[in-house]
Amino acid sequence: MAAPIALPYVLADALCCLGLGFLLAGCYDLARFALGSCRLVCFVLDLAAALAGAVLVCGFAAARSYTGVVRWYMAAGLALGLAGYFFVLAPGCAAVQRLIKWVLSRPFALAWLLAARPAGRLAGRAAGRAGKKFRAAAQKRRKKQLKNKGRVLYNSNDPPG
Repeated sequence: MAAPIALPYVLADALCCLGLGFLLAGCYDLARFALGSCRLVCFVLDLAAALAGAVLVCGFAAARSYTGVVRWYMAAGLALGLAGYFFVLAPGCAAVQRLIKWVLSRPFALAWLLAARPAGRLAGRAAGRAGKKFRAAAQKRRKKQLKNKGRVLYNSNDPPG
């Protein structure tokens, strides 16, 4: 059986892992903001976050922990940090992310409203006028399907009359 560890050391390790959980969740949220949230990106980021969480806990246990091995309270501290971020800080961060997206998209929206949409309308009108001219010219060039009756010659040996 493992020797019991003093409570101050357990709390110190758990609080450090809590901070690592907040850090991991913040990096995950930032990566989703930067890369988007389609299914493939979310799947890859979830796998990367799980791997990073395992590496963080093992690295912390090996480098800074009092015991030197991974204990259950370290994993619980990391999970509590993740949950704390997503339930407490994530709504505020989402509002900030929406504001950032809105501010970054305004120049493009204004360019669309002031330049691209009017230019598209002018091009559409010009294309419509050109199409009308083309159809009118094609109708003028169209040949008659029936021959002129006055010019039709009959081969006949009978003289009219």
